[in-house]
Parts: sequence; C-alpha cells; structure tokens
Amino acid sequence: MMYPNAVTAPFKEVQPGLFHPAPLATLPPDSGCHFELYLGLPWRMGRRYILFKAADTELTMKKRQQLMENGVTTLYVRDDDAGVYYEFVDRTIGQVLASEKTSYEEKSKVLYQTSYALVRSTFERPQSPMLIATNEKMVTHTVSMLAAEPTVLRTMVSLFAFDYSLYTHSVHVAVLGTGLLLDSRSHTAETAKNMAMGFLLHDIGKSRVPADIVRKPGMLTPWEIRQMEKHPDFGAGLMQSHETIHPHALEIIQNHHESLDGSGYPRHLTADAQSLETRVCCVADVFDALTSHRVYKPAMRAYDAIQNMMTRMKEKLDQDIVEHLIHQLGPNATRSV
Repeated sequence: MMYPNAVTAPFKEVQPGLFHPAPLATLPPDSGCHFELYLGLPWRMGRRYILFKAADTELTMKKRQQLMENGVTTLYVRDDDAGVYYEFVDRTIGQVLASEKTSYEEKSKVLYQTSYALVRSTFERPQSPMLIATNEKMVTHTVSMLAAEPTVLRTMVSLFAFDYSLYTHSVHVAVLGTGLLLDSRSHTAETAKNMAMGFLLHDIGKSRVPADIVRKPGMLTPWEIRQMEKHPDFGAGLMQSHETIHPHALEIIQNHHESLDGSGYPRHLTADAQSLETRVCCVADVFDALTSHRVYKPAMRAYDAIQNMMTRMKEKLDQDIVEHLIHQLGPNATRSV
C-alpha cells in the first residue's frame, strides 16, 4: 500500500467505525483544530483509516500544502470528535465569511464543500440533533451571504459539481431554492433560513430507501420506482423528531415531487394545495436534475433545461418561478453550458 508523500509521521491504523468527512477547505492551517484527523484510504469494499494528526499537534501550512499536492482533499474525524469538529467549523467559517480579505468565490467554495460534507454525514445519521444543528448554522451562513450579495448565487452555481450525487444535489437545490425565495421578495433572510433547511434536506428520505435502488446506475424498474417514491414521506417522518425543523420545511420535504397538474407523488396534490416554498423546491430540484450528468443520461445545457421546463413541463412547474430562475442565473449561466 502506497501512502501520500505528505504523510511522514508513523502510522496508526484504526478499526473501521463511524467517521465524518472533514474537507481541507474547513481546516485552515495553524487554526487550533485540537482533534484527531485521519486519512481515509481505499480498502477492499470500503476505507481504512490511518491517524494523520494527533489532537495535541497542529495542522501546519506545510502539512496542509503537502496533502493538497498529493491530491488529498478530505480528511476524517472520529464520531467521538464530531461535536468538537463541527464547533470548530462553525467558528472558523464565521471568521472566513467575516473577513474582508477573502473573496466571495473563496467564501462560496468553503460553504459549498462544508455543506456537502455535512449533508453526507446527515444522510448517514439523519436523526442526529448535532448534525441537524450544524446544518442549520451552515444554512444561516449561506442565506446571509446570498441575501447580502445577490451575485454570490451565480458564483456558487459556477462551483456546482457536473456529475450527479445525492449530496451535491441537496446542496445545489438549497442554493438555488434560497436564491429564488430571496429574488421573489417573498421572504426575508431570517424566514428564508427555515425554508432553506427544507431545500437542503428535501431528499433525506432516500436514506431509508435501499441503497442499491438509490445508487442504481441505470433506469429503475416499476417496483423500484414505487420504493423510491416513498422517500418524501420517509423524509418528513425522519425530520419530525427534530423540534427545530420548521413545519414549512417539513412540507417542502414531503411535497417536493408534487406537480401543479396533480400528476406528482406521493399525494397527487394540485396547485392550490402546494405552498410557494414547495413549488420553488420543485423548480430547483428539476433544474439541477436536468443539468447533472448521470451514467444513463447526459446533462442538459442550462438553456435547454429551461426550455424543457417551459414547454414539456409547463403544466407541472410554476412558470413564474421558472422566470425567476432565468433572472437569477442570468443570460450567461455557466451550469452545463
């Protein structure tokens, strides 16, 4: 087994357990991250974890740079240290976002990568109050930045991953949906935060659908489709146990696959039974799905996706919101063009 050149200290291999991803973007050098950090190395059907940094040592600029030069973009923390890590993330990200020396592009990149890591962990442990609370903090940071500087949305969209994954899709829908709400002036930044949690966790119910169905690299069978269509109800059920999740966020999670003409699922609601926030989520969800590459379906260009939403999906999607999406992305939208 070859290890990255950056790793020069003695190794300590640990038994597999629950680890949380810690992107390097969330770990500034010499910033007092007093918790263990691990390398996650491919091993058989999963990973094995090697201690990279002890709790009483510092992640120096040199060590961090060596990791990056060797293609290591993510370290891992033990579940026992997750609380300390997420508190550290909230503190350091707050400092990054408050800094006038940091560009909006760099701030956007840090928020995007951190939100991705959090969503990934939350899908593994959707009933964790600690993870929900940390997601709420990241949502607050994201909404505040989008509200303060509207052009940030286009910056964040330019960072969107091209290939579809459940976790990046969740972040994309949260960014797009929040931008749409703020653009429509139907919500202040304060109220938009509650809705953004619904956007971010709209697919959390897929954590209760068999993984071989969720990750299937091809079209689903009729039986598999029926199983997949249970995820909105699963998601609402999972999030009901969290007192901080707003009722409107729960509604978004449960109804984000409904259509204006009643052809959606799971309850076949028509337009008059769907909230504005749910309709916003539907538009953001469809746009990101159409412009993301999958094994069985190439990504559409942003322009073609919008045209599809305005013609073939005209009776299913709120066209006023689609118009807001065009305004938000601008004439030179970079997603999949």
